[in-house]
Amino acid sequence: MSLQTFIDKYRNQFKAMASDYDQPFELSKDYPIDFADGKNVRLTFANIADTHLIDNESATINLGNFFEDISSSKSKFDAVLIAGDLSEYGKISEYKRFFDVFDKYKDVFKLFITMGNHDVRFLFPRNQKIIMDKVNEYLGINTNGKSFYSYDVKGYKFIVIGTEKRVLEKAYITSEQIAFLDRELKEATKDGKPAFVMCHQAFAFTHGLPEVWKTGDMGEQNDDVRAVMEKYKNVFFINGHLHGGIFEKTLEILNKENNVISLSIPCYRKENNFGIRDCGVGYYCEVYDEKVIFTARNFVKGEPVTGEYTHFEFELI
Repeated sequence: MSLQTFIDKYRNQFKAMASDYDQPFELSKDYPIDFADGKNVRLTFANIADTHLIDNESATINLGNFFEDISSSKSKFDAVLIAGDLSEYGKISEYKRFFDVFDKYKDVFKLFITMGNHDVRFLFPRNQKIIMDKVNEYLGINTNGKSFYSYDVKGYKFIVIGTEKRVLEKAYITSEQIAFLDRELKEATKDGKPAFVMCHQAFAFTHGLPEVWKTGDMGEQNDDVRAVMEKYKNVFFINGHLHGGIFEKTLEILNKENNVISLSIPCYRKENNFGIRDCGVGYYCEVYDEKVIFTARNFVKGEPVTGEYTHFEFELI
């Protein structure tokens, strides 16, 4: 099968499904986000993944609902994390839509993004540059053409890693990236503070892999990246890609002794595969001196999400 035939087949399959979830949702103002202890919270951020934005006005409206919902919370959010697959087909017009939506909020909170397989599996050099140029613009940094970076918000470090070459589903994490991750985590956790790491792909044999998604793990360097993360205490890893929804495999404890946790964020734009399957769902995080809290939220509707695996609290060690 030629590459173009594969792309055409994929697009046709996607179009057949699109009507199920590409309806514009009305954002409720009745349930604004309220933190557990707004006076003492040290850091707040919201997490979504797999926005898969297309040239569709409904999809664009629904993405805007996310940013509007968190900007309307009772207490201010500091940052937003989006764990890859910003676009569906990796088209320039899709990225323009995405960043046009965010530009309205670029002075409200920091944006952390990473590349997903949909972003770079066909047009890696061009789309890597589009995404990382926006990272540089929004954060005022220079990633030097690389797919990884870090940034401090209110004394807490966010570390973003991503593939350095075109891989169909997985990622290719260079030795340079792994050394960078090691240095950054050592510095970030030296005083007992939590650190937050994001990549589109999950670690192998976590979150139900490979049963939930046969090609959903990080790839060749999986074990090396995980070994670095498990060296340090209070590290929280955030991934997308699996479209798992909220179910018993949403959260994984990678290293209990060091309090290393992995959270798999549901797909934002499409219906998910397990448990709470609704599109538009993610988590928001509250960081306190002694604990970290993750709470599920339907951002596209502006509503809380209730049920199992929708609220996690971790004492820092």
